[in-house]
Amino acid sequence: MLSSNKIILEALAVLKEHGIKDFVLCPGSRNAPIVHTICQTKEFRTHRATDERCAGFMALGLALATGKPAVVVVTSGSALANLYPSACEAFYQHVPVIFVSADRPQAWIGQMDGQTMPQEGALGKMVKMSASLPETDTWHANRLVNEAVLEAQYKLPYGPVHINIPLSEPIYDFTADTLPRARKIEYRETLLPLQDPWELEKDVPAEDWSNSVLILGQATPMDRLHPNILLLTSKHITVIGENLCNQETDLYTNASDIDWSKMKPVERVLTLGGHIVNKELKDFFRKNKPKEHWHISHDGAVADLFGCQTAVIKSDYAKALNDIFRDINRKSKKLELPLKESTDTNNKRTALIQELFDNIPNTSLVHLANSSTIRLAQHARLKEYFDKEKHTSRRPYIFCNRGINGIEGSISTTVGIAMAAPQHQKVFAIVGDLSFFYDQNAFWASPLPQNLHILVFNDGHGGIFNTLPVPDAPDTSRQAIMGEHNLSARHVAMLHNIRYLEGEENMHEFINSEETTILEIKENGKQKTEPKVDARRG
Repeated sequence: MLSSNKIILEALAVLKEHGIKDFVLCPGSRNAPIVHTICQTKEFRTHRATDERCAGFMALGLALATGKPAVVVVTSGSALANLYPSACEAFYQHVPVIFVSADRPQAWIGQMDGQTMPQEGALGKMVKMSASLPETDTWHANRLVNEAVLEAQYKLPYGPVHINIPLSEPIYDFTADTLPRARKIEYRETLLPLQDPWELEKDVPAEDWSNSVLILGQATPMDRLHPNILLLTSKHITVIGENLCNQETDLYTNASDIDWSKMKPVERVLTLGGHIVNKELKDFFRKNKPKEHWHISHDGAVADLFGCQTAVIKSDYAKALNDIFRDINRKSKKLELPLKESTDTNNKRTALIQELFDNIPNTSLVHLANSSTIRLAQHARLKEYFDKEKHTSRRPYIFCNRGINGIEGSISTTVGIAMAAPQHQKVFAIVGDLSFFYDQNAFWASPLPQNLHILVFNDGHGGIFNTLPVPDAPDTSRQAIMGEHNLSARHVAMLHNIRYLEGEENMHEFINSEETTILEIKENGKQKTEPKVDARRG
C-alpha cells in the first residue's frame, strides 16, 4: 500500500508521467512516507545512500549517464543542507537533478521543534526553481511539480530544482493502492524539425571564416552534438577541443597538442559548450584577444572567458552549428595549427592514464576527478573504432564535475553513473588521494554497483599544490596547505568489503576485474608499500 497523503501521491504521479525513473533515497522519519511510496511503485528504480552529500552526487551521476532527471529524497532539517555541494555542481554543469525534501509544517519552524529550519529556498541560487508544495491543494501541487520538471528537463539550460514537501501528522497512513493519473504539462519551443545537415551543402553563403576557430567546451550526454553536424562544420572552420568535449577525435584538434607559443592571433573565436580546462588556451586568447568572440549558450548568459566577448548567441548547439555552416563561404580556408613535437607522456601519471585508456573497452564510462587528474588526462590519446552498421565511431565517454570544479563528490558521481549503466558496461574513476578520502562515504551506497573501478593516485597530499609558489613554511603550515596525510585506500576497501589492488603492475588485472575494485598507486615514497593482497581476505 502507498501513502494516503494526496500531495505525496500527486507529486510522484507527475514525476512518473514525465518518465522520471531514478530515485536516490536517504533514510529518515519525516520522508518515510515518500520513500515507502517510491519503493512500492514498480515504474521507479531506487538506489539507497546514507550520506546525503554523497546521495546528491549519486543523483548527479545518474542524470549524467541517462540524460534524464534523477531525484534525490531526504528528510527534514540539516539533511537538505548536505545537498548544497551537489546542487552547485549540477547548476554549473547544467544537469537536471531534482532535490526533494520532506519538511515539518510551516507553523512549527523556529518553535524549538526537532529537525526544523526554513527549507524553501535553502539551496539558494544554485537551483533554477525552489517550490514548497501546499499541504492540501493537489491542483497547486501538480502545477508546481510540473513547473519544476519543465525547468529541470526541458528549458535550456538544464539544471537542478528543489521541491519541498511539508507534511503534517499523521504521516504514517498507508491506504492508497496506486498513484493517481496526473496532469502532465508539455513544453515546446518549435514545431519545425531541425534541417538535415547534409542538405546544407546546397547553400553557398558568402561569409569568409578563414581566420576563425571554434572551441568546444565540456559536453554532457544531454547536449552532445551529432557527428554529422560537426563533420560538415569542421570542413570549413578550424575546431579545437579537449577530451571532455566527447566528440569524435578526428573532428577537432586537441588543445593539449597545440604549440601555443607558435600560435598566431585570429580574428574570430566561437565558444560552445561547457568549461574549458586547458590553461594555455585561455592564456593565449586573453593575451591575444580576437576582434570578435561569440559565445553560444542555451541560456544566453554572458561568458566573457577571454575578456573580449562581442556577442552571446542563445541557441541549441546543433541549430547554432547548422546556422554557422550555412553562413560559411565554401572557399574559406581552415587555419593550420602549430602542433607540439611531443606530448606530456613522460609524466608517470599521464603514462598510467594513457595505459588505462589504451586497454579499457571503447564503451567504457570514465569519470575524472578535478585538480591534477583532469589536467593530466587531457593529454591522453583516446582510441576509437568505427561501427559500419551504425555509421558512427565509438570511444570512452568522459565525465568530470567541471561545473564548480570541486574535489568533493567525485566517487559519489561515479557511483551514480555506474548505477545507471548496464552491469556489463565498465565505469572507471580516476582520482587523487584527497578526492578519494573526502568522498569515501560513497561506498556506503547500497547496493554498490559491481561494474565500478576506482584508480587512486596517492602521494600523501594534494598533488596540485606542488605547482603553487608556496614559500617554505613550518610543517604545520605545509600540512594545512597540502592536506598531508598517511592514509591508504586499502583500509577503505577493507571497511566496505571491496577488492583492493596496489601498484601499477596490477593495471591489467584492475581493468579486467568483473567486480568493484580499487587500484591504488602510491608515489613519492610518502606511503609504505604493503604486499599485494585482496583486502577482503586480509
